[in-house]
Amino acid sequence: MADVVVGGLRLRYEADGQGQPLMLVHGSWDDHHGWDLLVPFLLPSYRVFRYDRRGHGGSACPPGQGRISEDVTDLAGLIEELTTGPVHVVGHSYGATIALLLALDRPELCQTVTVHEPPLFGLLAGTSQAPLLAQVRARMEQVVSLLTDGQVERGTRLFVDEVGFGPGTWEHVLTPRLRETFIAHADTWLDQARDPGRLALEAARLATISVPVTITMGDQSLPWYAPVMHTIADAVPDAGLGVIAGSAHAPHLTHPAEFAAAVTARAQCQPSAR
Repeated sequence: MADVVVGGLRLRYEADGQGQPLMLVHGSWDDHHGWDLLVPFLLPSYRVFRYDRRGHGGSACPPGQGRISEDVTDLAGLIEELTTGPVHVVGHSYGATIALLLALDRPELCQTVTVHEPPLFGLLAGTSQAPLLAQVRARMEQVVSLLTDGQVERGTRLFVDEVGFGPGTWEHVLTPRLRETFIAHADTWLDQARDPGRLALEAARLATISVPVTITMGDQSLPWYAPVMHTIADAVPDAGLGVIAGSAHAPHLTHPAEFAAAVTARAQCQPSAR
């Protein structure tokens, strides 16, 4: 592990392997260790970078209300600091939203983008799937209430099993270390939950993405993800949508080989530089 200062903020990162640069962007509650099972499947082809997002793991946690736009700026600065050209960007959950925003704001930094279930639930507003939006928002409000009340482990477990990942994930998918990591980052998630821009990305803006995007989803995921993924795939001009059979919201933990195959299938179709 090493530290790099990007825009005055200290970020901790790790780099492994040789080949085309590939940047992994973890989701909420997590840190760079969430990718441990996936990285070996990528190393034969890529130089893999993974980092702790601000407020996570070994990276700095600046005071004040955070914004998802700051995470996008961090990611862009990290790519510029550590590489010499566009990279393949892979994001999970909240990190997937960050990856999509990078593709919009700094397309010259992106060779390809692969995202697994970015939680852009706002895309369901005004559609036939709006009841799902109301349901997931109500559950997130429960999580916020529990965390605010100091019931950190209970709130974290509620998010994992009933908002983000699916029933049984806390006990049967997350290792004890990952559970501790999630609990440790509850305050950072609570800060993110208070950012009104975190779930809002209109389909019309997605339609302006100019880089190749692969969207993946699990066939066992909670019900609000599939309609969002289809909406993103319909909106992004150069998009492919794939389903990872048997997986839910965490294929990097449960189906790393299959998830790596989805990443490399699109990336290997692209030239080495844009």
